[in-house]
Amino acid sequence: MRNDERRRAPRVRVAAIATLETRGSLDANNQAVGSVRDLSRLGIGVETGQPPRPGQTVILRLALDETIRELRTHVTRVQQRRSHFFDVGLDFSACGGDDLLFLDEVLAAVERLSLIHISE
Repeated sequence: MRNDERRRAPRVRVAAIATLETRGSLDANNQAVGSVRDLSRLGIGVETGQPPRPGQTVILRLALDETIRELRTHVTRVQQRRSHFFDVGLDFSACGGDDLLFLDEVLAAVERLSLIHISE
């Protein structure tokens, strides 16, 4: 079964930057920058050269306009994509009400942008 067939919510393609931080880790390198690949209300796919480990808690920082939000996520998968890059799946199940509202705003902004590009 392919990963996208197991998803609980459809994901939309996104081109954005996010930062990842593992807290309470013994790793010397606990911060990374990643490219957001896709997003849903339940999770996000990020490509990074410094992946966390499956099961780790990651603080994900996303921006919408002038707002930067820290979201508590859990690593569901890490898969090597090419040479030194990895696809990382993060789950939003630990996010609270305000964080979920922020995610709704991000998804709405992505949808608005998609509609603008389709109508052009």
